[in-house]
Amino acid sequence: MGMEITHRERVEALLAEAAAEHASLRTRLPADLAASLPVDAQGVTRAIDHLALAAGLSESERRELIRPHAVNPAVLHARVFGRAPLTRETVVASFVEGARVRADALLALADTIGGEPLGLAVRKLLLADPPPASVTGDDVIPALRATYAAHERAAVLIAASLDTA
Repeated sequence: MGMEITHRERVEALLAEAAAEHASLRTRLPADLAASLPVDAQGVTRAIDHLALAAGLSESERRELIRPHAVNPAVLHARVFGRAPLTRETVVASFVEGARVRADALLALADTIGGEPLGLAVRKLLLADPPPASVTGDDVIPALRATYAAHERAAVLIAASLDTA
């Protein structure tokens, strides 16, 4: 009889799988393209979906959490300019916008799952590494990576809260 996997273990596995996929993808891309994909949101996105399911959110509530993803700068650029190459700023702006959407989703889940105490703990984590305010400059990629890492820590914290509930 096997032990049931905890929500924390599941979220950590989702994050690790996505990180490995991202690293593998980057090794297969030309350097300039790899550089334009400094972070990967798949792990956090999958973790959010797992947490939303575990929290008992309906399908429409889960869709509502991630719907803002449909209107990020890269998507808008594609609608307006077609297949014209994206500038580094547009790509980074898309990552920043995605980070804002996921931060909102994580906060909503924290409030739903753990009430005010978990909501405050997750807010504190996310505020320590907010998305970069500017999409230009040498510090934007390290700042973005720190934001994504904070999102991963928040997802693990929410999962651990589910396990103890």
